[in-house]
Amino acid sequence: MNKEELRRRFAGYSRHGKKFEKALETVASGGVKGHRFVPSGRVIYTVVGHLGDEFVDPDRHYCSCSNYYFRVLTGREDTCYHLLSYEMAAEAKAVEIADFGDEEYDAMLSVITRDVFDVIDRSAGG
Repeated sequence: MNKEELRRRFAGYSRHGKKFEKALETVASGGVKGHRFVPSGRVIYTVVGHLGDEFVDPDRHYCSCSNYYFRVLTGREDTCYHLLSYEMAAEAKAVEIADFGDEEYDAMLSVITRDVFDVIDRSAGG
């Protein structure tokens, strides 16, 4: 689905302003990823952000980005564009799924955790 088709389909999300525009771009470019582990079926979701990948847990409405920490958790905003991107991609069946063996789960969590800390470091100017 291209950006304009997504814009029409998710017009109701336009109330999110700039976040909506970022989410449109992210979904249209295939930036919502699901890392599925087989045979267990566990899935880790990440969303490509402007500083790097962010970990999202849609079941807990959680994102590892600083916007989530400083604005969503404090109640100033209801979501970040990474979670909005996931929501739109899931509804549009546009989550890019990659399969891994269960034996790769720990290594993948380590890589994602390291990436999250790298993004935090970059966003802090470090």
